[in-house]
Amino acid sequence: MDLTELDKAIIYTIYRRGNRSKKAHFPIEAICRGFKPHLHGLIKRRVNFLVSKGYLYVKPHPSGRSYGLTDLGWKVAMILEDSLT
Repeated sequence: MDLTELDKAIIYTIYRRGNRSKKAHFPIEAICRGFKPHLHGLIKRRVNFLVSKGYLYVKPHPSGRSYGLTDLGWKVAMILEDSLT
């Protein structure tokens, strides 16, 4: 995996906030919540990077976009959870 610690934190955050669901998706503001404010711009850029690498998918909404885990992202999140316990 060529993921940074922030990438792993983003993937794990979506995994945990979605209650370990593959179908959960969140707007970028909800993903940034809980991180330090000075990281929000970097998180938005890393989310776009994770989408391009296939870890996250984009779901368009009338109010904006939501992001969720692909199968690859979900498997990475499970590995991260196992490494924490």
